[in-house]
Amino acid sequence: MYRFFVQPQVDAITQKLAGYELLLRSYSHDYWVTPKDFTALPMEQQVSPSYQEITNILQNHPDNPEISLNLNRQQFTDSRTIGHLIHLKKSVKNLKLIIELTETPSLDELHRYVALYRSFGIKLSLDDVGTDNPWCPSVQDVLPFMDSIKFAMQNFRLQHRQGELMGSLDAWRQIADIYHLGFTLEGIEDKADVALAQKYNVKVAQGYYYSKPVPYCG
Repeated sequence: MYRFFVQPQVDAITQKLAGYELLLRSYSHDYWVTPKDFTALPMEQQVSPSYQEITNILQNHPDNPEISLNLNRQQFTDSRTIGHLIHLKKSVKNLKLIIELTETPSLDELHRYVALYRSFGIKLSLDDVGTDNPWCPSVQDVLPFMDSIKFAMQNFRLQHRQGELMGSLDAWRQIADIYHLGFTLEGIEDKADVALAQKYNVKVAQGYYYSKPVPYCG
């Protein structure tokens, strides 16, 4: 059994709700857990629960917050997945949809598919820069095609790389400015992290300080 959990994303300056990230969870041994394989549930089976979550959110938030969904490289380039996302975008009026790419696509893949996403107003964000998607030529190549990037502080903490965190954050903040990208800072756990997000003038903040991923209950 699968369902989507949600985690709020807030405006780092005003601390007001900016959006929600939808995170797929599977039910195993009496617990909801992160799936090991996100392609195990075909996108056509993800559309219905995501549609329900999104419509519930937008009914309760007339200010129309942004909705983020994660795709890996295989899903990003799959024609059926793209078709289902377009169907979702057309089915939900005024939906502000952002696709967070967990893996870096190739330039050829971007040339083939970005225009299609763009034509339906679907934005693209590169997830986990600095860790899962570190600075390298292939990442540098895709940045002009992105609308935003997400820097996950919790990845540095989990990997016991706290000593590298601030240097990497500073570098990626500058990269976002160079490429005119929105910047999301994830891993906000306390007031000190909130102050850090404001110091770096990030657009969006996300983390356990605001909420863990939970079922949406309105």
